[in-house]
Amino acid sequence: MFQLYGRLLVETGRRLAATWQALLVLPLYPLILFLALRLTAVAGILGSLLMGLVIAACWSSYLELISQAVSGTRFHLDLEELKRSFAAHFWNVISVLFLFWIIELFTRPLLMTERGPAIAAILGLAIAFFFNAVPELLYQGNSRSFALLMDSGRFVTEHPIAWFLPNVLFAGLALALSGQLVLSHPVALLIAFGSTFSSPAGIISIVLGFPLWAVPLVLVAVHAAMIFRGLLFRELSSGAGNPRLQAFRSRMRS
Repeated sequence: MFQLYGRLLVETGRRLAATWQALLVLPLYPLILFLALRLTAVAGILGSLLMGLVIAACWSSYLELISQAVSGTRFHLDLEELKRSFAAHFWNVISVLFLFWIIELFTRPLLMTERGPAIAAILGLAIAFFFNAVPELLYQGNSRSFALLMDSGRFVTEHPIAWFLPNVLFAGLALALSGQLVLSHPVALLIAFGSTFSSPAGIISIVLGFPLWAVPLVLVAVHAAMIFRGLLFRELSSGAGNPRLQAFRSRMRS
């Protein structure tokens, strides 16, 4: 397993260098989100809806950058390519955000009871664990809507150690360097570990935890971690990270 990680780290460096132009786009997303937040803050519910659409568009664009890096497609920095990226996975991202809104809507009454904090912690931990591979499924998988969430849960339960070990290490390092590693709240810490690189909110919270001068370096580091996640997901999904599964498939083909 550690040989797999080493090989993927080297491959991540290669993909990062091959798609270096994408690094020039990364600062654009925080700027867009900042401006959108300023413009929609006074618009109430409508502003919240518009902000959600902006987040979905930025997440779509970023997932397209990751998709090209993982697949080995050379990124060309031009206006048309950038415009296309904002729509590439937009509706798939919207569908996932809508599902999370539905989950929040149905669980909100439970969160308002005396046991609300405990239920919120359990729910947050479950989402961080079972839906951790949602970003990778959005650009590498074929399922959508509730099926996508189910596929994410199926994937992480099939590869819990191989998938979460590097992710926990990446998240722990990011939380420690940003000063967000709070050991006195273990449940919140576990949720943070699970959601750091698996959602727009997790990535935004990490970036905002650093001083402004460090943000460019943090964006590159997060981008490298997301490429590694994409490569690891592809390897594990194909069975390359599981020798027993490979042997089983070989016996089935013979």
